[in-house]
Amino acid sequence: MTISIDFGTSNTVVARWNQALQQPETLKLPGLSTISTQNPPLIPSLLYVEDAAVSRVILGQQVRDKGLDLNADSRFFRNFKRGIGTSVQGFLPEIDGQIVTFERVGEWFLNQVVNS
Repeated sequence: MTISIDFGTSNTVVARWNQALQQPETLKLPGLSTISTQNPPLIPSLLYVEDAAVSRVILGQQVRDKGLDLNADSRFFRNFKRGIGTSVQGFLPEIDGQIVTFERVGEWFLNQVVNS
């Protein structure tokens, strides 16, 4: 199945072409998407690093459901898309012995979305 991903700073949307209906449809990814009657399924562009050494992360709605977005924690990332590809990235945390760059956070995020 071919999918399209709109990787946004605040939210991410995954869609595919519905051959039967001849139109695009937004996909709900269980655990990752937030569901609203007024909006299509959106994945909050949030990521929490459980273990950087083995690339174990939580993302999307799961971060909110666990309340991991409520505290100031170096393991929590939001708005990370803005830092991808920039030469000045500011403070880069070391988590579990690994320097975590915005590119790495983006890679973790997109890999999980694609593999869901």
